[in-house]
Amino acid sequence: MHSRLSLLIVMSFFLAVSVFKAQTDQSLIKNGAPNIFMDCGLCDMNFVKEQISIVNFVRDRKDADIHILFTSQRTAAGGTDYKLYFIGQNMFANMDDTLEYSTNQTDTRDQSRIKMVDALKKGLVRYIARTKVSDQINISFAKPKQNEGEQKDDWDFWYFKTSINGFFNGQDNYKHNYVNGSITANRSTEDLKINFNVNASYNENIYTYNDGVSKTDILSLSRYQSFRSYLVKAIDSNWSWGVWAGLSSSTYSNIDFEAWASPGIEYNVFPYSVSNEKQLRIDYKLRHGYFKYGQETIYFKTKEDLWSQSLDVNFSLVRPWGTISIETEGANVLTDFNLYELSVSGSVSLNLFRGFSLNFYGGYSKIRNQISLPRAGATLEEVLTQRRQLETQYSYWGGFGVSYSFGSIYNNIVNPRFGSEGGNTMTISF
Repeated sequence: MHSRLSLLIVMSFFLAVSVFKAQTDQSLIKNGAPNIFMDCGLCDMNFVKEQISIVNFVRDRKDADIHILFTSQRTAAGGTDYKLYFIGQNMFANMDDTLEYSTNQTDTRDQSRIKMVDALKKGLVRYIARTKVSDQINISFAKPKQNEGEQKDDWDFWYFKTSINGFFNGQDNYKHNYVNGSITANRSTEDLKINFNVNASYNENIYTYNDGVSKTDILSLSRYQSFRSYLVKAIDSNWSWGVWAGLSSSTYSNIDFEAWASPGIEYNVFPYSVSNEKQLRIDYKLRHGYFKYGQETIYFKTKEDLWSQSLDVNFSLVRPWGTISIETEGANVLTDFNLYELSVSGSVSLNLFRGFSLNFYGGYSKIRNQISLPRAGATLEEVLTQRRQLETQYSYWGGFGVSYSFGSIYNNIVNPRFGSEGGNTMTISF
């Protein structure tokens, strides 16, 4: 009986598969249209496919006639500047192009994706015009606007942002409350950046221990306040200088009050104009700080003045086969070279061959400059609740990922039923 039932289920499954396969609309694969690979991790691909239905979207860059690589950088006003690199392959070999567009910090998700699709359409015209589907192109031009004179910015490139965030959760024996607020003022032009930031946070955790006889509440409380500012000025296409300054206090770091100032200089081996593609920046900063501690430190200090220096080397490269980012940094106190910190971090994302990708990321720091550690040490409660910074000789983090996909090279179909993972996600854009 069970064997007959199993056979019936298997036969029904294969019958259903054959029916679905027969009903698959193969017209979704456009004959004569170019194959497009979108190298963009955060793009709304369903929207792109719906708006640009004239081409074939494929799952791997090796199968593409046009590889579209996205890179992005934050703008001064909190938006994002995107560069789209159109890389021709196969029939379009050596036929490359670059387009650029920007989104505003106030743009909704819908406005942002409309700008993206508009840029994609402009970039694809020259390629599609050389294919069998060129007759499906319809080009129109808007009427020229009347000359309104030179555009004027009433805010003189100043951008302001305020935010307050709160989070709370709990259960019978645990409660957590967190509040953070910030105010930022920023002005950026081609050769000048100015920034002011005020930030404050309050973090409270209450743990309740019940041994069956009595209850004990353990309170973990930390506060942080800071004011930071900087001015960065361009010297030429490779050199820049800047000045940083700030005030702060932190219960976690045992600092009642800190005031510091730091001039610095930077050299970029590559011109800043190609920073979306590649960077090799070398930064040097000299810093003076005044510290007043909440408790006497392990160096028997309640307050002190310190001079320190730091050197930071940052390399990043974005290519069709993947991305590489490496950063190394060293800092030390000028009056005592035994007080130092060295760190290295990086990430590598490689598309090694069709359908196979490999990702690594991680970092390591050697720490010898915890000058603010309290001499009394941390209590057991402070250790368990991470309320106090602890002495350590090093820190590290890392991760890796490997993925391999195979099957149909085409990626044209849009099917949002039950969400992309079988869930019930709803997105509304205004």
